[in-house]
Order: sequence, then C-alpha cells, then structure tokens
Amino acid sequence: MRDKWNFILYLVWFSYLIISAVLMFGQGFLLSRKTLSDVSECVPLKGFGCDGHENSSVKTQCTEDDKIRRILSNSGSPMICAPKKNKVVLILVDALRYDFTEYDESNASPLYYQNRLPVIRRMVEKWPNRARVFRFMADPPTTTLQRVKALVTGSLPTFIDISSNFAAMEIQEDNVIDQIVKQGNKAVLLGDDTWARLMPGRWHRSHALYSFHTWDLDTVDNEVDSKIYDELKKSDWDILLAHYLGVDHAGHRYGPNHPEMARKLKETNDRLEKFLGILAPDVLLYVIGDHGMTETGDHGGESKAERTAALFAYSGSGFAGDESDRQIGREVQQTDLAATISAALGRPPPAPSLGNLLLPVLPNMPVTHTLLHLSNNLKQVAQYLVRYGEESQQISLERLAQLINATRTQIDLAAGVESEAELKIYTTEVRNLMDKVRGAFREVWVEFDSLSMLRALLLLLLAIFFNWIITEGIPIERIPHVFASTFVPSGLVSMAVCIGVCYTAYYFEILEHLEHSIILSTGLVSGAITCVLVIMHWDGITQRWSEGRSQFYERFARSALFASAAVLVSNSYIIEEGATLSYLALTVLGLLAWNVGTMKSLLLWAGFGVVMVLTRSYRGCREEQGDCWTAGEGNSTGNASRAALVLALGSVAAVIAIARRHVEWRGYGVVIAGIFACAHWAVGWGSLGSPSRSRMLARGAWLVIIAMFVLLWRKDGRGATMPLVVSGLLFYLANALVLGAAFAPTAGLALLSGFIALNIVPLLKTEGSTKFSLTMRCSSSLACLWALLASYHFYGTGHHATLSHVRWAAVFHAGDPNYTSFGTPISVALMFIYLFGMPLMFGATVPLLALWGRNGAASLGPRTQLAAVFSLCLKFALCFAVRVYACALSATIHCRHLMIWGVFTPKLLFEVGSCTAALLGVLIGATLTVWHIPNQVRSS
Repeated sequence: MRDKWNFILYLVWFSYLIISAVLMFGQGFLLSRKTLSDVSECVPLKGFGCDGHENSSVKTQCTEDDKIRRILSNSGSPMICAPKKNKVVLILVDALRYDFTEYDESNASPLYYQNRLPVIRRMVEKWPNRARVFRFMADPPTTTLQRVKALVTGSLPTFIDISSNFAAMEIQEDNVIDQIVKQGNKAVLLGDDTWARLMPGRWHRSHALYSFHTWDLDTVDNEVDSKIYDELKKSDWDILLAHYLGVDHAGHRYGPNHPEMARKLKETNDRLEKFLGILAPDVLLYVIGDHGMTETGDHGGESKAERTAALFAYSGSGFAGDESDRQIGREVQQTDLAATISAALGRPPPAPSLGNLLLPVLPNMPVTHTLLHLSNNLKQVAQYLVRYGEESQQISLERLAQLINATRTQIDLAAGVESEAELKIYTTEVRNLMDKVRGAFREVWVEFDSLSMLRALLLLLLAIFFNWIITEGIPIERIPHVFASTFVPSGLVSMAVCIGVCYTAYYFEILEHLEHSIILSTGLVSGAITCVLVIMHWDGITQRWSEGRSQFYERFARSALFASAAVLVSNSYIIEEGATLSYLALTVLGLLAWNVGTMKSLLLWAGFGVVMVLTRSYRGCREEQGDCWTAGEGNSTGNASRAALVLALGSVAAVIAIARRHVEWRGYGVVIAGIFACAHWAVGWGSLGSPSRSRMLARGAWLVIIAMFVLLWRKDGRGATMPLVVSGLLFYLANALVLGAAFAPTAGLALLSGFIALNIVPLLKTEGSTKFSLTMRCSSSLACLWALLASYHFYGTGHHATLSHVRWAAVFHAGDPNYTSFGTPISVALMFIYLFGMPLMFGATVPLLALWGRNGAASLGPRTQLAAVFSLCLKFALCFAVRVYACALSATIHCRHLMIWGVFTPKLLFEVGSCTAALLGVLIGATLTVWHIPNQVRSS
C-alpha cells in the first residue's frame, strides 16, 4: 500500500492550514506597537548665543538664565543639553511591592512582608526635603523583560512582547542607557543579566548574572553586594545600576507571606541603610520595584497588586517640590522614570518616551532650568507625535492634531513663566497634557489588523467546514479510494505552485506581504480542492445523511463539543472552564455507558467519575474566582510535601507495574524510565536532598524515554496497538517529569481516565454488522469525548489559561538547559510538554479508539483500519480547530473588552498551544499506525 502515506500527508496538509491561519490571525491581533528608529539629540547650551539662536553671530555677554529665557522664547529651537547634571544610583529591587515599604507602628502582629523596611519611613519623616516614597504604577504586562524595556525607553509595553521573556533581544529604540553612552558618560551594571541582553556593549563595567533560577534566593543578591560597595566609592561612572532578584524569587517560591520574604526584605533594609550612609550629597538614589506580586508571588498580569510597585528617592542635597509634591504614597507612572533620569544626567528624554518629568525627585534648580527640562520633554513628545502620525494611522488625524497643537502651545507658554507660583501652575498643565497623550496611546496601542483577522477567520472556517463534510459525509468505505487516487498529490502540487507564484511575485515587487500572500493563496486553493472533492462525492454524502440515524449520544457529544467552544465568548465561562469541561466529559461518557446498558459499562463510568473528582483537588483557581483565591487555593508553588511525594512515587510505581505485564519487551524501558523518575524526586526532595544527583537522574529518565520512542519504530508484525499504548505511557512519564512530584499524580489520573473511557469503546462495537461496527469505530462521539478529556486535563494538571500561573521550574528540573548547545530548543520543548502535554498524549493515542479491544484490529483489513484511524484523527483535530476558531472569533468580538488582555487573549494563546500539541500528537499516532499496519492488501 504505497498510498497509505497519503493519509499522513493529508493530516500534515490540514495541520498546515490550521496553524497558518492562526499565525495570520495572530499577526493581525497581536501586533506590537510601531517602533521608530528616531534618536533624541540635544545641543549644548554654550552653542547658543545671547539672542537665543544656535551658532549666533551676536557676541554680547549675558547670564545663563537670560540665555535660557531667550531660547525658550524661540519655540523652533532644538532640545538643549542641561548645563548641570548629577550622578545616579538606580537600585532595582525586583517585585518590590509598595506595601512592602509601608510601616505601621500600631501593628502588633505584622505579616512577614509588613514593617520590614523601616529605613524608608524613617528617612521620609526625618528628611522630608531629601526623601520621597511613591506608588510606582506599572503598565501590564508585568513581566520583568517588558518592565525593563518600559523603564529605559519611557514607552508602554505590549502584550505580545511577553512571549520573549526567555529570549530577550537587543532594544532597537532610543533609551536612557544609549543617551548616557552617546554623551560619553559611563554606565555600570550589577545583577540581572536581562539588562546585558537588552543593551549589550553599553556598559563601562558589567557583572551580570543569570536571572531565571527562580528558587535561588541569594546568589545574585550576594554577588551584587560583593561589588556594589566598591563601585559606590569609585568616581568613573555616571549611572550605577544594580538589579536585586531575591525578593522576586522569594515571592515565586514561597509567596509574600513567608519567613523567607521577611529575611529578604530585612536584607534590603540593611542594604539601604549602608547606601544612605556612604552616598555623596550630589548623587541621586532611586530605589524602585519594576512590578508587584499577587498573594501567591506571581506577576505578569494587570491586577492592582501586580501593577503597584514602589519608588523611593533620596538626595543629600534635597529635592524640589512643596508639601503636595512629597505626599507619601502618591501614584506616579513608571513611564516617567526614563525622562526623569535623563534630565538628572543632563540629557533629553529618549525619543519614544511618553513620560512626564517627576520634578519632586529631581534636585532643586532655578526656574529657568526647570523650564528647560520641561521644554525638552514637550519638544520630544511633539516630535514623537508627528513621527508616529507619519508612520501609523492608529490615532485619528483630528485627535493627533489636537495633541500636537496643545503640546506646541505649552512650549510657547514656557517663556512667560517667571515665578515659582507660575511654575507650579505650568507644571500642572504640562502633567495633565502628558496624561492625555499617554491615555491616547493606551487606548489604541495595539493596532488590530482587521483585514488579516477576517481573512484568517475565513481560512479557518473553510478548513473546518469542508473537512467536517469529508469526515461526516463521505461514506467510510470510500475513504481508501479517495486516498488511493491523485487527490492528495494534486493538492500538494497545487500548494507548491501557489508558493512558487507568490515568491516570484514578491521577487518582482508585485506583492508586498509574502507570508500573508502564501497563507491566503494556499488556504483558498486548499478550500477549492476540498470543495471539488465534496462535489465529486455528493451522491454518497447525501445518501449517507438521508439514511443516517445517529444515536442521541452521538448528537449530544457534538453539541457538547460545540458548547464548550461557544461559551468561550464569555469571560465568566473561560474562568470556570475547568468545571465545564469536566461536566461535559462525564456526561458524554455517561450517555455512552447508558447506551451500552451493561453493569460493566456503568461501573466504568462510575470509576471515571471518581477519577474526575480526584483531579478537582489539583485544579486550584484563578484570581477572578474570588472566595477560593482569597482562601489560598490559587496557584501552587510546585513544592511537594511528604504526602505529595508519596503519591507521586506510588502513582508512577502503580502505572509501570501494571503496564509492564502487558507491553511485552517494551515494558523494560518504561520501567527503567519510571524508576529514574521516582529516584529523581526522592533524591532531590527536602532540604537534605541532593539537587545535582536529582538532576542526573532526571536526565537519565529523559534519555530512556527518547530511546524508547526510537525503538517504537521497530516493526514486529503484530499491528499498531502495542506501539500506540507504549507511546501513551512514554508521554505519561514525560508529563510526570515536567509536572514535578507535586503534580505528577495528575498525569496518572489523566492516563487512568483515558484508559477507562477506552474500555467503554469496545462495548459499542460488539453488536451489528461490520458496517455498523466500522461506524462505531470512527464515531464522532468518541473523538469529541477524547478532545474534551484532552482539554480538561490541561486544568486537571494544575494549569490555568493565565500567564501568572505558569511555573517555569519545569525547564530546570534536569539542570539548566541554557548551559548546553541546544539550550533554547530544550527549554521550549520542556515548557511545551509541561503546558500542553495532555493534548499531546491524547492526540498520540487517538488511533487506539479504532484499534482497541479484543479482535478490534483483526476484524478489518489494513485499508479499512487506516480509513477508520484517519477519520478519527481528523475528527479529533477538527475538535481543537473548532475551539481555536471560537477563541479567535471571541477575541475579535471582544478586542476592546475590559478583559481582553486579562482573560480572552491568554485563553487564545493557550488554546492555540493545545491545538498545536493535539495536531502534533495526531501526526505521531497516525504515523505509528501507518508504519506498523501491514502492507499486504486484505479484503475488507
């Protein structure tokens, strides 16, 4: 059967159509903001004459203040380099939430994170003119990489940038550090290597350390401490940047209310006391948090706890501002920091900055110097508005013109400000204007490409619709003939021609967007070809539909699958999706068991219900779920208790002990991998464990799993059932390894739920003719049930469709992959299995639904077996495609919804990941089946 590989090629073809359409939708929906290559430039004050013009021929003498005022009266003048500058020490305490800095003497029983930084309140009360403490408000997403980018550029982060949190790329926009280096000044970096990766080659000295060992609370902090006190005594730098990670890592590992958090905050307090004791009076100290954290220590989203960081500023020579400016706890924006530090260092704000000057944390200066800084800020923003309007149509021209005119008006008004009272009124007007500018960009920062989104939705709909007709309409006995014809080769050749035409047109500059053209043309051609196939077999389709009398459970299973997709337009249902999927899967299987009507089937269903109940304790909850979140049932840190360790060891031991007796010689590999996994958890558990030996054992387990996957392709002439079972067991072990001891039992429960459902399937195949039996083998109800189970166990293994629930420890359970030559692919693979291992496992075992059971494979010929397996695989993939389509449609409908970034977009990303895993699993399972099914043609 040379044509049997056409089944696999068609599944690859279908997978391409779904993934390419999703990518097109993502390019339209998840576009990052338009970045500009502009760079802020300033002219030294000495380059101006007393008439306020650059390179003036007027040689009269004047004071500095007079010169500045004449420059201000010339609204067309360039930005001016400030005549005075200070040194800056920027201490970034990662995840320093504002309430960590509060101090309440009346609190007799403070929590572990309360009253741990008394030095801040003491300095603010003792030296009100020298110290400030504000709420430092971050914009979502609140991951460290996005916050660092926003801090140095003064711009707003975008949601899609969150995907690069483990692969920081060099910043291409103008930023504070580049402004410093351009002037010939020097910057020193200590701590988190995110800064070194974002801005390589900018540092006079750099002692950057790896930042993603989230369970290591002390290494980075201790290394920074070993360098920073010597650096503070040196005079060859203009900005000293130190990034401490201990508070953030304590939150990730233990949460804020833990003794380890108290220890890290006390260390921070001791550090600040030392810094304040040795700083020179002309040095500005800024201690900031880049984001906050939730009550479980997570961050990444847009909750108030995640967005509210702290800003503590100190200067021995005193700050500007009156009583209202130094109000404790006043909210300021993190986008203001870049412009403020640039002003302190005598530079203009970075070109993409949308920030306002924080005058209360700048030194006292004459009115003219303050006006010079404000004028620089307004000119930079005016230039950005003009340039952004030229490059992008996100903001309406009318509104953009209003903002530009208002900015230029304020620039003109600067020359008329004489006194401190007038300056205070002027700074208030400038601050209000800057808030309007920033608000305008916040409203439209994500530029939705509606045309790309609609095209992608059309391509998805075409692929789903015609393939649904193929699986549900074309009689199963015709499927082998379809794939024995030239249908698949013709389709692939047509797609290759489309790609060639697109490349040719792009080469001759007829097409502008190559990727979109390829996706759109191949998608439309594929739709046309499948439409022709449907037309050619329309007689069989209509006959099957007219004669078909589907069972009630069949109709209900389809309805349940579509219902699980339809409710994704509601943020409330997305939040509670775990419970919804559990109910639907249990109901569909209950109807199947009821249709069989035997005591065995009902007992199996009852056992299935028990398994689903047991998984409930691992589901946890998300912040929007209220009571359960506040009761502490949210995201677990992943640490295994003694009881959890026993459950993990027991579950793996039970699985490999039972499986060993039924999978023949392949069982030895499963047993060895399981023993390595158990030893990995046991050796590394607790404070007395050996992390190095534990990591070595984890590597041993992975090597055995990979070796067993290779051995799966060894033919033994007994069919595909056994290799498929072993692949399911190997995927189970892979899931258990990345989930860790705390959640490893959930992988066993998922495997058990699938096994119970699989044992009800043969009971549906025992009655009626061969044709009836074949119909049962590729029943839509089975594919829908399998898809519901795969989707549910994403939640059943402790995950939620939120970025803050992701536990990155899975990457490091076998050591740090970034120290190997293939670090990034290994990290991606481990996180992919960790998040989407369940759809991968259920996808790889879909063919068992057609082949499982006594004499299940022997009663049919090879071609018919392949037809049944293909039909089930395609139906299973269609189930996930339907869910992705519903998520994409929901994101399109709710693109301006309040919950778009907090609920709908993360759900879309996770659903796309699940669909990709399901498609990959289906390809693995189908390929194993094709490889092991004998080639000889038997009558079917």
